[in-house]
Order: sequence, then C-alpha cells, then structure tokens
Amino acid sequence: MDNNKKIKIYAGLLVTVIILIGVTFAYYRVNKKQDKDNTVSVRACLDTSFTEETSEIILSDAFPISDERGMQGDPFTFTLTNNCDSYVDVQITLYSEYRTSTSSTYLKDDYVKVNLSPKGATTGKTNILSALSLGDIDTTRKAYILEETGLKGNETKSYDLRLWMNSETTNEQGLNKTWKGKIIVTVTAAKYHPTLLSKILGENNANVSEPLTTPGSEISSDNEAVLASTEDDYGTSYYFRGAVENNYVEYANMCWRIVRVTGNGAIKMVLYNYNGLTSTNNTPSSSTPCNVTGSDYAFARYEGDTYTSAFNSSYNDNAYVGLMYGTAVASSYTVAHANTNPSTILTNLNKWYTNVLSKQSGFNDSQLADTIWCNDKSVVTDTTFNPGNYTLGTNYGAGTNGNYYGATKRLVQASSYTAGGTGPSLICPNDNNGGKLSKFTVNDTEYGNGALSGFAKIGLLTVDEVAFAGGATSISNSTYYIRGNTNSSWWWALSPYVFIGLNAYVWGVYGAHSLLVNGFVNYSYGVRPSLSLQSGVKISSGEGSATSPYKIAT
Repeated sequence: MDNNKKIKIYAGLLVTVIILIGVTFAYYRVNKKQDKDNTVSVRACLDTSFTEETSEIILSDAFPISDERGMQGDPFTFTLTNNCDSYVDVQITLYSEYRTSTSSTYLKDDYVKVNLSPKGATTGKTNILSALSLGDIDTTRKAYILEETGLKGNETKSYDLRLWMNSETTNEQGLNKTWKGKIIVTVTAAKYHPTLLSKILGENNANVSEPLTTPGSEISSDNEAVLASTEDDYGTSYYFRGAVENNYVEYANMCWRIVRVTGNGAIKMVLYNYNGLTSTNNTPSSSTPCNVTGSDYAFARYEGDTYTSAFNSSYNDNAYVGLMYGTAVASSYTVAHANTNPSTILTNLNKWYTNVLSKQSGFNDSQLADTIWCNDKSVVTDTTFNPGNYTLGTNYGAGTNGNYYGATKRLVQASSYTAGGTGPSLICPNDNNGGKLSKFTVNDTEYGNGALSGFAKIGLLTVDEVAFAGGATSISNSTYYIRGNTNSSWWWALSPYVFIGLNAYVWGVYGAHSLLVNGFVNYSYGVRPSLSLQSGVKISSGEGSATSPYKIAT
C-alpha cells in the first residue's frame, strides 16, 4: 500500500500533547540525639520552571511510519530549569488519556511510538509506549516514565519529544482512532543516591569473600560467584569472579559488566551489550539493554557495523605488541617500545569513543577515571622459561629478537601451554628499563605514563583481569560472566604474548569457549572496550541484576 493510500485510510487520527507540570513538595529531615532539643530542618527552596519552546504536537491524518521517518518529524521542545541551589530529582512522564479505556474509538498505546532526546539530538531511546514502566503521578493516575534524571542547582535541561504511529499498525488497529496524552513532570527534593562503589562493596566490605578456585591455574567453578580481593598499582582491588549475576550496569544507553574496583576506588567495566549503537546509528535497540543477549553484542561498532580490528596492522617486529609503539628494526628495547605511534586498535577505540560513546544521553566524560591501561611490555629474561620451545635471543624486546612478554610467564606453565605459571597480577610491571612504558594513562603521571594525552580514557581488559574473572589458558569456561555476548568472535586483550618467527602475538579470548589464547597482531578480533567510572559516581536505581541493573545518575 503506498503512502497516499495510507494517508486516506488513517484520516481522522489525532495525536495531541498537552503540557502539565506537577511538583511534589518534600523536605529533608535530620534528627539528632543529644542533650539539647532535637531539631528538624526543612528545605528552604523547591522551585522548578517548565518552558514550552514549541507548540503541542498535533498529527492530523497520521499513518504508520518507520522509526527513521518518525525521528525526522518536528519535535515538541521543552526546557526544565531548577531555580534553586540544591539538587532535585526529576521524573518526566507521558500520561495517556485513554490508557485504561476499552472503547474502540481510541488508538491503543501499543501502537504509539515515543522518543525523548536531549534538545537537538536523537540519542534517546525509542519505545512502544505501552512497553514503558508506569509511575504514579497522583493517587489515582499512572503515567509512562520517559526519563528519570536530576537537575543540579540552577541547572537547565532541554528535551525534544516525538510521537508517531508504529509502522506495523494495521487498518483495524488504527483507522479513524484518536490518541491524546500530556507530559507530566514531577520534581522532588533529591533522595539519597548511593554511590556505585558502596553498592558493590556493601557496608564495611561485607560483600567481599575468598575465591573458591585459584585464579590463573584454574577456571572458576560453576557455583562460584564472588567478589574477592588482590593488590593492584593503587592498593587493594576487588574483582568479580565466576558466574556473577549482580554486576550489570546501564550507562550511556549501553549495558556493561563490572570487572573490578581499582585500589583508588574507580569501577572498571567492560562492554556487554552495544545496544544497536554504531557510528551511523544513534538510536538504541532496547530500553532494557542488560536483559538482551546476542552472540556478538559485547563488541564495539566503531565504524558502521564493523566490530573486529587488527591489534596492529604491522606484525614483523617486537614493537607491534604495543598499544603505542616506537620504531621497528630498532637495536634497543627503549626505541622499539617508545610510545610514539598509536596502534590500530587504539585508533579504532577512539573512533568508537568519538562517534558512538560520547554522543549518548547520560554520558559524561568527567565521570570517567584516568586509570592505568596495562599493556605489559616487560620482557621475560628467564632462559629456563620456554614453553613453546622457541629459539630465543638476548636483545630482549628489540627488532626481531625472539622473546616472551610478562603476562605469558604469569599464565602459562614452563613445561606446556596448560594453565598455571606464576599467577595473574593486577600490578602493572615496570618496563625492562624500570620505567612506565606499559602503564598507559591520559593525564596521570604519578602512577601512569600520560602517553594517551589527546586520546580517550578508555582501553581493553588485560589477560590477567580475564584470568581473575574466571578464565585460564587452554581451558574452556562456559559459566563465568566475561563470556556473555561474545560467542561469535575471538576478542583482544591488552597484554603482549610473544615475538617469534617474525610475528608479534598478543593475548586474546576465544569467545565461544572463553579460554585464554593468543593471536597474530594483524588478525582481526573483536573490539571489546573497557572504561573506569570515578569512585564517587552515584546510581539512581537498580540492584545490579540483568533485570534491575545499576543505573548511573546523571
């Protein structure tokens, strides 16, 4: 049926949005037990204004259209302003006038699409209206929750609202029917928002326990799901291990899994569901991304739908195991591993940051911590360690000298490729000259090298982090959380493995079995980004499960 016919069939459909703001007054109460009288302090100011920047939406003679066309429609734009100095919680809802009606004259909410995005953007989630959660707007009415956010003191936020009829609506469902609704914004004095760190660790670190299996030499067991501890560069780190189901985080329209808390309190996460977001599509696929699975969803689409990348396009020199590298055919370790040139995977990670992550609603670069990304370039000089029975040289790390790198000795036994070694570590070693060539940071030069200046504060997991999570060399593990959404592809870790036979190798993870492997740096494996959130980030809701993930407060 062509569009002209659809216009005639759906003549008479009227979609009207009327604006109403509701404000719930609340106060903070502080009770003090002491010799003097107890006091109650009341919040002095709660004043938020609502400004309509366009007239209401009226879609006359509407017909079903695609999401792409729906997002091209003129939005209803409105602005919220907090006129006080204190933070307030904001709930933006859409009240459907006929939600509970059984009359056949009204268009059901099942056939209405809605998108709420920051003004001038299209990064908000698109949903069928009836699929959204309902919230109470007063004692007798409920409305669909479009967004829960907050306003800092004197802060302003502007939004674009778009409504259209779902493209799959049939003649019977939509012919000559009417839908009406109104925006209702509820503002309350801010409730207590716990930090993500406090939710992970629990009161007095109550959630921390011992692992049931030995990281590195054993895979995690089927019944193991713990938060355990070990040391890292900053102090005591707390890492998730095994079949964990309480480390889901919804952030920047995507789903992430918490890997560990660093010794300075930052929360390191790895991508779990890219949620349909690519360099050419900024519309999320799902409003509940942590509850969606797919064989390749844990990988970043950094250029169109492409999610695999070489670690480095060149491979015939020790230099190319580096996240950044120096000069090939160098006669010294220092020149080969100087952090001068960005690797292929670093370039592609930053494409993803620029074209996808940074454009998402709820993302704030200031929430990212500048933690160490450990590209362990330390070279094994122990001549008794040679599990591959290779021909090794003594000009360690330079040119085409055959040599192993530090992570390999930690995770591979000297006698074979089976799991073992000296055991994984979250402490990033100094390089062979005692420096910080391996410790990549953006600005921090106290703990890191600052070599990523000009790049984003994102990276990849180390093979040691994957081992602490439950993986091991050459042993399949089907139950630990790292495996989720990765079955279709091998994916890169950040740790160098060996240079031998004119080929540089870096550690990776075999997604289908989630065992620790290594690959030529010029092979294309999945790009699975990681980022660290600041220790003070707060959550607006959630308990860490797939159905109730931690949601980062904006």
